[in-house]
Amino acid sequence: ERLARFMRCRVTGDRHTMDPRLLPVAVAAARHFDAPRIVVISAFRSPKFNEMLRKKGHEVASTSRHMKGLALDFLLPDVRARALARHLNRDHQGGLGTYPHSDFVHVDFGRRRRWKGK
Repeated sequence: ERLARFMRCRVTGDRHTMDPRLLPVAVAAARHFDAPRIVVISAFRSPKFNEMLRKKGHEVASTSRHMKGLALDFLLPDVRARALARHLNRDHQGGLGTYPHSDFVHVDFGRRRRWKGK
């Protein structure tokens, strides 16, 4: 599947089926902001890579939805993460994390929850 290849783990190259609802969230946001592209920060993350990030002190859950293909971290060029999160907060029913320091958002389709990272 092309989506799984595109959203594969950037460290191990492992692939996983991605939740098909994730990409439309990013595409709709890009259209809303008239953004020229979507920058994927993290999609599928292998357990090995996830643990490596945790050990380095990154804000990564040990049971991250990324390891199941259920989460997407992305940014839109020239759109601040806070503005993107405000827009997504209106309709997104799953998890929404805002990372203003790195200027990206996290979306998933778990239970509705909101958080702000570094």
